[in-house]
Amino acid sequence: MNTDEAIVRAKSELRLKARAARRVLTPEQRADASSKIAVAILSLPELQNVRTVLSYSAKSEELDLDIAIEGLRERGVRVVLPRITGPGKMELHWHGAADELGIGEFGLREPLCTAPAAPLAAIDAILTPGVAYDHQGRRLGFGGGYYDSLFAKVDSSVIRIGIAYEEQMFAELPRDEHDQPVDLVVTPERIYRSRR
Repeated sequence: MNTDEAIVRAKSELRLKARAARRVLTPEQRADASSKIAVAILSLPELQNVRTVLSYSAKSEELDLDIAIEGLRERGVRVVLPRITGPGKMELHWHGAADELGIGEFGLREPLCTAPAAPLAAIDAILTPGVAYDHQGRRLGFGGGYYDSLFAKVDSSVIRIGIAYEEQMFAELPRDEHDQPVDLVVTPERIYRSRR
């Protein structure tokens, strides 16, 4: 087995392990963790002066960011959400509190195609989903490359924030050349800051 095959296999095994850890959480544990993650996100010094945040609509097994998004809006922060438009491709759209969401690719809630497009240059911070993270800010996604591609396009000043349960944190993840790290990972229990 060559190095590339070993990395693919290791990532696949870690995805299974991290997703299994998320699935065993009860609805009550998820709700409690989502409340805690909102407090942690809203307390981040990195987000105190941002104007625009790219967030995401969580899958059922992910931490729900609705409370955090509402808290950011109350501060006057504009929110952008992604819409999947094809393999490895997503568009960004402005999303207000009253704006309707549809069900898109992978069963995710996302802006309607008629929602106003948001320019990449407007983004100050990105709340990033992931299957697993490590203490150095390495991220393991679902394998579609959506966020690695996005990170490669945004300005280096944009703050990349991983969102995860503590059970999704690992000491070290395997890494490919195209894998893009985050600046910090927020869990309901801790904040892991890294040097990108």
